[in-house]
Amino acid sequence: MLAKQFSGALLASTALFLSLTPAQARAEDAAKEHGPIAWTESLENAKKTAAKDKKIIFVDVWATWCGPCRQMLKTTYQDKQVVERSKRFVPVLVNFDKEPAFVKKYHITQIPVVMFLDTKGNVLKRAEFLDAKGMLKVMDEVGKKGKG
Repeated sequence: MLAKQFSGALLASTALFLSLTPAQARAEDAAKEHGPIAWTESLENAKKTAAKDKKIIFVDVWATWCGPCRQMLKTTYQDKQVVERSKRFVPVLVNFDKEPAFVKKYHITQIPVVMFLDTKGNVLKRAEFLDAKGMLKVMDEVGKKGKG
């Protein structure tokens, strides 16, 4: 029974990966693909904006091949409350495959990873896969810690 469930999950993940179009796989389209949140793809620019606006940096570490990342894209990052709450932060996307120095610095071994950083890059909060309810809870918790 367990083998059938694993096999089914593996097939579903493979089908999801194979269904990606070339446009979906290009990193430069990541911000558009991640929906209505105002993502940037530059951590350095995010740090500058966060310092200027006195905000916390909201980082999503993802990859095109990551099934749970795609699930968050389709659910969590489409939730109207999550989108609205994200405006309190400086959202930045980090592609796991394209940013090996970032991955090494923050000891990221699996994705998705969501992190909230201060303007110096210190981790205020780190989480893995979050549904909308979980994301809102974490955003509220981090928001209470203060500004970047």
